[in-house]
Amino acid sequence: MDIERRDLRRLQALLGVIVGVLVIFALRELRQIFIPLFLALFLYFLFIGTVVRLRRWGIPKLLVLAGVLSFIFITLCLLALLVYTGATTFIEQFPSYSGQIVKSLQALSVKLKIPLADVNQYIQHIDWNRMMNPTQVSAMLSTALGSFTSFMGNLVLVLLFLMFMLGGRRALADRVGRRVGRERLASLQSIVDAIEREVEHYLGIKTVVSLFMALVGALILYLGGVDFVIFSALLIFLLNYIPTFGSLVSTVFPVVLGFVKFGFGWRMVLVTLALMTLQFVTGNVMEPKITGRRLNLSPMTILISLIFWGWLWGALGMILAVPITSSLKITFEHIENLKVLAAVMSAE
Repeated sequence: MDIERRDLRRLQALLGVIVGVLVIFALRELRQIFIPLFLALFLYFLFIGTVVRLRRWGIPKLLVLAGVLSFIFITLCLLALLVYTGATTFIEQFPSYSGQIVKSLQALSVKLKIPLADVNQYIQHIDWNRMMNPTQVSAMLSTALGSFTSFMGNLVLVLLFLMFMLGGRRALADRVGRRVGRERLASLQSIVDAIEREVEHYLGIKTVVSLFMALVGALILYLGGVDFVIFSALLIFLLNYIPTFGSLVSTVFPVVLGFVKFGFGWRMVLVTLALMTLQFVTGNVMEPKITGRRLNLSPMTILISLIFWGWLWGALGMILAVPITSSLKITFEHIENLKVLAAVMSAE
């Protein structure tokens, strides 16, 4: 009997590995469908609390959905417009920076005591026009960001998914209840409620903190005289959703641009220190104090999830990594055979 149980467990483990590999393959190969679906889930958790509160105030369901979806549509279109405009403007103005880049590299070589002749020889072989050819860079941006048509198509798909999620939430629970019974439904509802509560709290705080960082960062860059303030603030806002190092990466663009424009002087040293102080205060003091340990994910779990979802879906996957991982951990906590895995993922 013991041998049969061991064989059964081994078979279950083998089947679990096979199913996991198939799921990962499907998520990667069908990402044009799954990315809009998970983005819709991201927005669902972000706005479900608002929808519930508006419905409690007696506002008709159709009016609530129309208002929320319209707000999301306008906001995402505005963000996309700012990204494309900022990237295009940077490409157009880059030739004016090429001479400053040469001077900055030469000044840096002197400070680092690198033979100037070697630096000049290297710089002379750089074809700036080829590196930042507008046609090539536009093609690269189209590949990375997608064309406007593909963006609008994905946005419509996201909003369709979100509309059914927000509008069919209660109806879905009733249908499931009729199939599985009220006791089983109550158990499933407790899992869903826990996921909604924790992820909504995390995303709400993350959005407020990201907006605060973007506004203060924009003020620092404006006072420092750095170019592309709005575009840099947008990068700070979006990349701050990536835990641990997203906010650090977001400041690379404006800091490098500032050093190219002003050289290695005290102005950019102060700007860099101000941005680093902002990141430290928000990331290590402000955000943990407001958020608490609600998600209860270990740093190793967060790091692995960032690597995995980043490999799977790129930057969008890294933004979605923590909400997805938190949802999985909460689900594992309610399944007897997976409670050990949930404990491994926890910080406590």
